[in-house]
This record gives sequence, structure tokens and C-alpha cells, in this order.
Amino acid sequence: MSSAFEQALQRALAIRVNLQIGLSALPLVEEWMDIHLDRWLEHVPMPPEMPDGHQATYLAMLGSDLRRLWWGAWGNPRGFVPKMAEYFKLCNIAKSDAALLDQMGELLEPRLVGSWIGVWGGKVTTGWHFWDPQPWPKIESMFGTHEAKYQLKKWVEDHGVPRIERFTQGIGDAAFSELELAVPGETVAAQVDALSDAFVQLTGAPLAEPLAERFRAITSPQFALAVRIRGGAIARVGALAPGIAMADIAALCADAKVPVDPALAKLVGALGDGVARVEYGRAGDRAGVDVYLEPGEPAAAQAAAAPPSQAN
Repeated sequence: MSSAFEQALQRALAIRVNLQIGLSALPLVEEWMDIHLDRWLEHVPMPPEMPDGHQATYLAMLGSDLRRLWWGAWGNPRGFVPKMAEYFKLCNIAKSDAALLDQMGELLEPRLVGSWIGVWGGKVTTGWHFWDPQPWPKIESMFGTHEAKYQLKKWVEDHGVPRIERFTQGIGDAAFSELELAVPGETVAAQVDALSDAFVQLTGAPLAEPLAERFRAITSPQFALAVRIRGGAIARVGALAPGIAMADIAALCADAKVPVDPALAKLVGALGDGVARVEYGRAGDRAGVDVYLEPGEPAAAQAAAAPPSQAN
């Protein structure tokens, strides 16, 4: 067994363990939910189940108030599709949900596929996602005739957005579809203006000025827009920003007037290798901030593996 393969296997095992350890610190995860989260983890393909040279990519999310949790994974379809089929069978996926997955898989032929699971509102929600870009006209043609499509189409055409970056689909009751689009603009200021314009068009109100100012202070122009559609209507709009430090996240939450749980920074530090992205989301009159990170090895394992520091 090659050392690279061994390292990949050890890392995948460590990520699983670390995600499970993190659950014990989250009051929102009730005992009955553990079996669902464990089942999802067990159906993310491990390195031996993936084609040579491919690994699963993981992403985890915590709501700033620790009232939302989300785990996702994706990778090469040859490794993921068989495990997803097993997983959704155990979830008692409805025939209509399974047919939609098959239909979209055939139409889009994604190179990166995966599944996700989330806990919010006292429920466990799950589904699938495609993580490679797809041309907007192809996506538009899959949606029925409804208000949400026309609202989104107008913003896409006004801003010349050629493609989506991610497609997410829930299964079960009150399922939703979510699209992620890269925000156009060469500079941070231009992207924040385009984002605020999207919030006006899709929610009826711009980003609050303190929030927009906070976004403008971010140095990397890598913003994205997430639009969630349920029952033909836009249910939620999210502004995705590149990863920032925890102190800046706390300030962002203050600007957005959303609570931050005192344990958030400690949990984020224990769970991941730094913040990957931050999302300000608005659903009706409710708003929230979600912190996304790439889960890593448990802190103790990282400390043990780190070389000893040398005095200057």
C-alpha cells in the first residue's frame, strides 16, 4: 500500500471521527438524529472505494447560533453513485425523488456528485448535489414555469452570468432546489454591488449598509449567490463570501443583527482547517449567518503530527 494511499485513508478516517466528536458538543442534535448522521457518514466512499487518484471532498457548516448543522461530500461519480444509491435506499427515497436524480444526472452528466445531510428546525434533512459548473440555459430548461425562475433569470441576464457553480436538491417533504452562481465583477466592490442588487430583486430589500461595508473589506473577489427554490417560489437567498477570521465573523453577525453562540469559535477551531466560506442568508423576515469549513483531523492528532517548534 503506497504511503499516499495510507495518508488518504488515515485522513478520511480522522475526518469521520472528528465530525462525530463534534456532534456531542451540539445541543441541537438530539439522540434520535445520531443514527441518520452516522448512516450518511458511512455512505461517503472511502479511498479504496474511489477511482485511483480520487478522494471525497468534505464540507461542514455550523450556524452562528449553533441552531443549524450541515455536512456535505462529493467527488468522482464512479465512487459516489453506488454509495448514494445504497444511502437513499435506506432513506426510503420516494420514486419521484429518485427519478429526478436520475433524470438530472443523465441531462447534466456531472463530473462531481455527492450527498448531504442537515439538521435544523428539529428535523433531519438530506439530499444530493452536483459540484461542477453547468451552463445556465441547460439549468433554466429543467425548471418549470414559475415566478422563481423568472426572478432568477432576470438577475442572471441583467448581469451576464453564463453558468451555475453548484446544484443542490433536497428529498422528502418540502424538498427544495438550490443554485449557486458566481457573482460577476472584477473587484470586491463590484461584486458586493451585484450581490446587493440580487437581494433587491429576489428578496425586496438590499444588503444592509453595515453588512455591505463588512463585505467590501474582504480582499478576495470570490463572492457567490445561493438561491433556494421551494414550490415554485424563492424561499431563501444567500450571500456567500470567502473565508474570514472568527473575529470578523463575529463582527459580520453583529452587522447582520444575528446571534453568535459563545461556543462557535471553539467548535470551528476543533472541527476544521480554517473557515472556507461564510454565508449571510435571508428567508422571509428571518436572517442567519452560516460558517463553512473543510473538516480536518481532531486537534489532538494535528498536535501529535506537528513538527516540534524550533527556537529562533
